[in-house]
Amino acid sequence: MTGQKGFLDIIKWKLVVSAIIAAVLWFASGVLEFPTVFRIMFVLYAVLGFLLFVLLDLPPMPELSGGKAIGALLVFYFLCSAIYAGAGSFLPQFDPEWEKGKIQKIIEAKKRANPTVTPQELSKQTHELTAKTEDLMARLTDLEESMTGQRSASEGPSAADLAKKRASAGAAPSDPVAYGKEVYDLYECYNCHKIGGKGSVKKRGPIMDNIGNLATAEQLKKKIFEPMTFMAEGFEKEFKKKTMPKNYSELISDGELEALVTYLGTLKNGSKDTPKMIPQ
Repeated sequence: MTGQKGFLDIIKWKLVVSAIIAAVLWFASGVLEFPTVFRIMFVLYAVLGFLLFVLLDLPPMPELSGGKAIGALLVFYFLCSAIYAGAGSFLPQFDPEWEKGKIQKIIEAKKRANPTVTPQELSKQTHELTAKTEDLMARLTDLEESMTGQRSASEGPSAADLAKKRASAGAAPSDPVAYGKEVYDLYECYNCHKIGGKGSVKKRGPIMDNIGNLATAEQLKKKIFEPMTFMAEGFEKEFKKKTMPKNYSELISDGELEALVTYLGTLKNGSKDTPKMIPQ
């Protein structure tokens, strides 16, 4: 037929373009770190594209009918199947044992990084840690006891300390004065005040030996719960620094307050220089 292209003319430029596309796909997928099997598949797509465009450009085949048409169709089907199966056999195949081997390598690496601890070893480690913890707790308890008298007076006793002391003290005694003395000790009032020469070694608060002659029960209650209501004469600096703790209203119960004030009211030693309370 006149003007009909030869086979080389048909595949020439298609082969060049397909080769360029295949090379670009191969190197681009390598840069993007695709697995090798995917890079091969990309190249095969370029080859299939080449074959498709060649088939589209080939001259038409003679018309077939009857048995020849069926035979040609079967030949084409088997040919395509053979090419498909043959090409697939060259690609990496799934191997269950090989996949299991990969998983086993990962497991072994993790085992090396995190050695398995037997129940016996774990129990031994637990006992060792428990012993260390008990030792540390004992040291902390000793340290806390040694520093009990060194707490800043402005902080006042903690709620936890008071709860422990209340639990050890038990119920309030029938003698309100004796109970008030216990409350005085419970809230560590001796950190700032002296009674009978015993108490704070620093000038934080006035001595209390004669407070019963200088203040009423209501004044004492107000001073305990609202420290800035009254100022002790001669303790202007301490008053401005707000040395007296102001959280007793949250800690001391009504019963404790009554007993404490009752006890303080009995302190009437006129020979001691207890300062007067000045309203503010």
